[in-house]
Amino acid sequence: MRLLLISQDFPPDVGGTQTYAYELARRLADRCEDFAVIAPDLPGAEAVDATLPCEVVRVPATHNGFGFEVWKPVLKLTRRRGFEAALHVQWSSAPSTIFAAKPLGGLRHIFVAAHGRELLIDPLVGKRVLRALYHRARAYVMRKADALFPVSEYTRQLLLERGVPPERITVINNGADPDHFHPTDAQDLRDELGLNGHKVVLTVSRLVHRKGIDTVLRALPQVARRIPDVQYLVGGHGPDRERLESLTHDLNLSDRVRFVGAIPHKDLHRYYNACDVFVMPSREERPYVEGFGIAFLEANACGKPVVGARTGGIPDAVRHGETGLLVEPDDESGLADALTQLLCDPPLATRLGRNGRRRVREEATWQHVAQQLYDAMTERMK
Repeated sequence: MRLLLISQDFPPDVGGTQTYAYELARRLADRCEDFAVIAPDLPGAEAVDATLPCEVVRVPATHNGFGFEVWKPVLKLTRRRGFEAALHVQWSSAPSTIFAAKPLGGLRHIFVAAHGRELLIDPLVGKRVLRALYHRARAYVMRKADALFPVSEYTRQLLLERGVPPERITVINNGADPDHFHPTDAQDLRDELGLNGHKVVLTVSRLVHRKGIDTVLRALPQVARRIPDVQYLVGGHGPDRERLESLTHDLNLSDRVRFVGAIPHKDLHRYYNACDVFVMPSREERPYVEGFGIAFLEANACGKPVVGARTGGIPDAVRHGETGLLVEPDDESGLADALTQLLCDPPLATRLGRNGRRRVREEATWQHVAQQLYDAMTERMK
C-alpha cells in the first residue's frame, strides 16, 4: 500500500485526535510500501517530525483553512510518488481530495476516520448558504469515502444516523502505548507533591465543562467522609479552570484538591502511577462529546483502575466491572460510591488495574490499531 495520512490535528498540538494521528503515523509507515503525512505547520513541528520514520509535509495555516489547502500537496505527492490511497483523520480534509486530488492525481481510495465531535459540530449557524454547503460537503464525504473507521460504537451510530451504509463502517477502537505507559514506582512524585499517606484520585484532561471535573468535586465531600485522607489531582489546562477553582473554594476542598496544570507527555505516566484511581466522568454536551477517551487506556496501561461516565464512546474505553467502573453522568452520589468502593477495596482496584493493563497489551496497543486499520484498508482495496 502507498498511503497518505492527512490530519488537521497533529502534534505539536495536543489532544486525543492528535495522539491518534501521531501514533498511527509511527506504525503505519512500517507497514506501507510508501507513506507520508500531511499536517498543519505549527511552531515546534520540526522537532516532532524528526521523531517519525516518514516524510511530513506541513501545510501553512491560512485564512482558507487546512481542508482547502490540502489538495495541493496531495496532488503533488501523488503524481511524484504514486500514492494510491488517503486516510483522512477527519472528514473535513476529505472534500478537497475527493473533488480535486482523486480525479487529477490518481488516488483510487479515500478512507476517513471518525471520532465524534466533527460529526456533530455546526460552525456556521446563522450563515444560511455557507451552513448548507458545509452540511452538503460532510454528507458528500460520507457517501464517497470507500470506508469509514469510527473509534467507538457511539461514533458508529453517528455515522449510521447520517446515512452511511453499515457495510462501509468498521469500528476500530483507540489504543495506548504500554511501553511508555506502564507500572512504575512514582514515590518521587508522591514525595514532591506531599501525597504520602493519602489516597489519590486523578483526572488529566482539558479543563472544560464537559469533562465533568465539577461532578468529581461535588462528589468528593461524600468520599472524604469515608476516606479522610483522600486527595484529588487535576492535570491539564483550559477555560474552565477559574470556575473549577472557585467551586473548590466554595466546597471547602482547597486542602484536598490540587490543580497541577498541563503535564508534559513524558511525565504523564508518573502521574498515572502516583494515583490510586483515575476518573473522568465526561458529560455529553453536543457537539462536544467524548468519542472514546484514550486517557482511560493510558491509566489502565499503568495498572490503575478507572472510573468514567456512560456517555459517548467511554463504554468502549472502560469495561465496567473488568477494567473500571461506569456511572451515570452528573450522578454525584453514584460517582462517590464508585470512587469509595475502589479506594476502600485494594484487591478490587488491583484486579481492575491488572485487567486493564492486560487488555491494553493483548488487544489495545497502537500496534493493534494500526494493523486493524491496515487490514481493513487492504481488504477494501482488493
